[in-house]
Amino acid sequence: MTAPTPGSPRGRTTIRRWIWLGLRLSVGSGRGGLLRTALMSSGAALGVLLVLASLATVSVAAAQHGRAEARTAVRDDTRTSPSPLRMHEIGDGIDGRILRRTAVIGADPTSPRPPGIAALPRPGEIVVSPALRDLITTDPRAAGRFPQRIIGTVGPAGLLAPDELLAYVGAEPVPVPPDAVGFYEHLPVTGFGAPLVYALGVQSAGPDVFTPARLLAIAFGLFVLVPFGVFLATCARLSASTRDRRIAALRLLGVSARQATLVNAVETGVVTAGGALLGLLGYLLLTPLSENWRIGRLHWYAADVAVPAPVTAAVLALAVGYAVAIGTFATRPARVNPLAVRRDAPAGRPRLWRLGPLVAGLVGAVLAGLLGRTGPGLPEGLLFAGSLLLTGLALPLALPTLGYALAALLERLPGTPVWLELAAARLRHAPGVAPRLVAALTVIVYVVGLGSLGVGLIANDRDLVPTEYPPGASKDARLYQLLGPAPAPDGPLRAVAGVQILDLRSVPATVGGVPGNLLIADCADLTGLYRLDPGESCRDGVVYRLDDGFSFRSVPQPGTEVVTEDGTTIPVPDQTLHLNHRFDLGISGALLVTRQAPVAAALSATPDPWPLLVATDLSTADRAAQVLAAHAPAAYLSGDFDLRQGFDADLLVTLLVTGLVVSFLLGIGAFAAAAVDRTMERRRQNATLAVVGTSPGTVAGSELGFGALPLVIGLVLASLATVTVASVLAGLLDVGVGVVLDRVAPTLWLAAGALLAGLVLIAVPAWLTQRITAEQLRRP
Repeated sequence: MTAPTPGSPRGRTTIRRWIWLGLRLSVGSGRGGLLRTALMSSGAALGVLLVLASLATVSVAAAQHGRAEARTAVRDDTRTSPSPLRMHEIGDGIDGRILRRTAVIGADPTSPRPPGIAALPRPGEIVVSPALRDLITTDPRAAGRFPQRIIGTVGPAGLLAPDELLAYVGAEPVPVPPDAVGFYEHLPVTGFGAPLVYALGVQSAGPDVFTPARLLAIAFGLFVLVPFGVFLATCARLSASTRDRRIAALRLLGVSARQATLVNAVETGVVTAGGALLGLLGYLLLTPLSENWRIGRLHWYAADVAVPAPVTAAVLALAVGYAVAIGTFATRPARVNPLAVRRDAPAGRPRLWRLGPLVAGLVGAVLAGLLGRTGPGLPEGLLFAGSLLLTGLALPLALPTLGYALAALLERLPGTPVWLELAAARLRHAPGVAPRLVAALTVIVYVVGLGSLGVGLIANDRDLVPTEYPPGASKDARLYQLLGPAPAPDGPLRAVAGVQILDLRSVPATVGGVPGNLLIADCADLTGLYRLDPGESCRDGVVYRLDDGFSFRSVPQPGTEVVTEDGTTIPVPDQTLHLNHRFDLGISGALLVTRQAPVAAALSATPDPWPLLVATDLSTADRAAQVLAAHAPAAYLSGDFDLRQGFDADLLVTLLVTGLVVSFLLGIGAFAAAAVDRTMERRRQNATLAVVGTSPGTVAGSELGFGALPLVIGLVLASLATVTVASVLAGLLDVGVGVVLDRVAPTLWLAAGALLAGLVLIAVPAWLTQRITAEQLRRP
């Protein structure tokens, strides 16, 4: 009798029959089958929801990037455009919140406008974002910054997020010095939509290199896709033993391997597709509600989180296809050798080669650390990164071998409890089953450990990467520079309590025949920038030698002649001042000529157009910034206001931590689903033990030991791998091992918490499912 061909009517009928069988199995098979279906569907729903939410961060970053580019001014660097419009973008802040202030000069009715702006402001006018309008009415500090008349509100097209503080302030035109004509802010504005330039740390990058969407895509792939793959693979193999026996039974009844594959694929695909659609529905329901949510300081419009339809369809298709592929690949032994599956034959002993990749990964990391001690380069970096990846992939591979060895050891130990002997016997009978339950949690703990180290590095953790301060440098007082096209309002700024404006002027001179410079300043200006050695003091009217501690600059000897460019000769005096830096920035010279010294009258020095300002603390600097913004909208203070802005390390750390949390949730979810499903699947074997008189405590203990042994091995392996990587990293950073281990200590506590949670998730279902039913004794 010839078999029907797939294209014939009889063949099509046969295929439909097997598809219908797969559909029947996906919703039938009793209460156990329904539980497995519910676990698989909920797992797929949770995974798809988290993946879409993670992809939404990429969409948000791309949307905000697009709006930021749309409002960035296009300037004519040839200076041939007749446009009178000039714009100065200024970074400011209020109470730790970022405030972006743009000074608008020379606007007329024909001037181009950024998105969201109906009309550009003139002097004395201002256009603000809705959030800033509300803040001006409630916060005196904001009202003090903007005494101008509000003539409009910035629309959503011109804002990154609903809570952004943004202001366009009209300013008076000012004469531009000849040496500043080519400065960026003095170029004519001809339109909007210029590409953005990003900076990571102190290194600037060209447009479209370090875009937020690209960095988020990398983080998404590392912290979401990999755990999601493990999670979905675990869900696809729920009730693996039962499903393998079912496929083996079909094969023994005469069903071909291809037909059995079709049945299994339909069953897995239908359940996964149903869960994926539930996850998509949950995402669509949550999207409109998310506009009032935030991740760190990342806020968004509801429309920003919309994942493109092709991407959404790809996520659903890949999730279903991946689950079907995992299920098909894993059931191959049941299709090839169904008799062994039906007889529940013991699996072969895991080979020692499974330990090789793990050892190779750890050895590679240590070798990279040893080679990189003298100066890590690209080869050492690639070796280190490859070793980290290999170690993570090798952790699940090593679990069956180590679990089998531990089970054999426990069986040989005298006095081993019966429940533990039973657990060890089960682990040796099927060494690959229990590790499959804990593989996801093991990998996640390792990923979280590495992620915590990465977060510490990206955040420039001062304990992990020590920051060097100049000797005696102040950590309270703040140094700023007054910048902008307009002159700073000297009087109002000096009236702010705790503010000192430093007027230090440098004069070129020849010191002992060597080109150099000397400094003209009052003693108060000098001591505002430096501290003097104990016992030293500065008196106005005197000339001093200056020793600023730089090894490349020798202190001139007394009697040496210093000659300025205009021919004035100044003999080097005996008095010396030793300067100790208060800040990272300093202005120094060979000599200090105080303004009251007789020779100072013969020296000509141009006033610094951008003087320095010292504030006693951050709140004082904030008051100075308020005064400056109110009196000269185009001027600003350049310095540290403890503000995080743009796509910087602070926001990246927030997103990485969020990704790590998602990864850990996926790991816990995978373990919980696998543990509950395993308990339900073992009820028939446990019912058989109960019939022959085994106590419920022994049965529950054997289930606990069966899952706990590989769980302990996996978590210990993940913790040791993390500690090894941390120690190597300590050598590369040339810091104490204890300092770096402090950064991974929370991961070790997390592993202990995961162990406790895992034991509970195994023990509680095992204890609650002790009741024996006839169905469990009858059904295979």
